[in-house]
Amino acid sequence: MIGIKTAAIFAILVAQCLGQSHTTSAGAPLRDRIPSPDRKRYEAVESAKDWKNPFLIVRRDGIEVVGVTHGRAIVVESVLSELEDLPASTWPYGLVVAVQENGVRSNGDARLIAANRTRLIKLLKRVGIAVENWPSA
Repeated sequence: MIGIKTAAIFAILVAQCLGQSHTTSAGAPLRDRIPSPDRKRYEAVESAKDWKNPFLIVRRDGIEVVGVTHGRAIVVESVLSELEDLPASTWPYGLVVAVQENGVRSNGDARLIAANRTRLIKLLKRVGIAVENWPSA
C-alpha cells in the first residue's frame, strides 16, 4: 500500500503531465516564444561551428538536426517537433535555421536530397521559420 505522500506526489506528477500542452505541427508555439529573425545578429557568421541557431542537414534519408538528433536523420515531418522542443536560448538570432545539403553523395542521392530539401523548406516556411541556406560541405 502506498502512503499519502507518495500518492500526492504521483497525483501532482500526473496532473503536470496532463496539463502540459504538447506543441503542434502548426508551429504557433515557436512563433509565440521566439522573436522574428534578426539578420544583424548572424549576417557575419561564416562558419557552421559559429552558427548558434538550429542547423539542419538535408540527407538522402531525411533531416539531421545537428546536436539534437545525434547524427541520425529523421523524417521531414518530425523536424517541427524537434525544433519546438528546443529551449528559447537555442534561438539567439530569432526564428531562423541554417539548412545545408549533405555533400557526400552516391548514385541517386541528389534526387532524394532535393526532394527532402523541397519538403523541408515548404514545411519551415509554412510555419514562419526563416531559412539561411549554407553551401554543401
